[in-house]
Amino acid sequence: MILPKFERTGRGLKARATPGDVFAFSRAARTFTGDFYFTHREHDLLWFTLGDVSGKGLPAAIVMAMIQEELEHRIVSCATARCDPSTTMMRLHTFLRPLLDSRKFATVVIGNLRDDGLLTIANAGHPAPLIARRDGSIEPIDSTGPVAGLLPSSRWCSVQRRMSRGESLLLFSDGLMEASLSDGSEFGSDRIASALGGVARDSRDARSVVNGVLANAREHDAAFEDDVTLLAIRF
Repeated sequence: MILPKFERTGRGLKARATPGDVFAFSRAARTFTGDFYFTHREHDLLWFTLGDVSGKGLPAAIVMAMIQEELEHRIVSCATARCDPSTTMMRLHTFLRPLLDSRKFATVVIGNLRDDGLLTIANAGHPAPLIARRDGSIEPIDSTGPVAGLLPSSRWCSVQRRMSRGESLLLFSDGLMEASLSDGSEFGSDRIASALGGVARDSRDARSVVNGVLANAREHDAAFEDDVTLLAIRF
């Protein structure tokens, strides 16, 4: 697996033309974003995280920036020590508790994918990551603990799944799920899963997975009113 470098564009971060296994798209609803993500390779593990700070605008963006810096440090440290993602989640929670007031929190997914396909994920109240299987089925990975930074006594566990060659993992923020349609409904998790199932089998890289899901949302005339971030990993 090759982790591509990233370059900044007007629509977020995208992989360079060199084929790779990871692709991320992020667009702020306003001037500032509360979404964050990060990837890091350490030996045979590809670490990844994606999350969302409650609230909008500058306050959420300030917290996001602090989380981003802390997570990068914690993930690199945990990757070196080969920690479990749930340990990293607990360390992030401990960092956030004194920073956030009683109404603020962050939803976060932290995980790693080993080169043999072993996927390990801790999910703190975030929309369920989706695995697109080779048989066309979609497998969600639900929360493994509460949101981060809110409750004084919080614990997370990690769950493991096995991915096969040609399968894809999609993480996304709730801005995609809550995109509004013309009939007043939301794009929703079911439509995201359906879109992923429709594009994953024909996609040769992670970029195609993300672009295909976004194209499906646009075909439904989805209006993005919140920050939208997607991160795909194709195994």
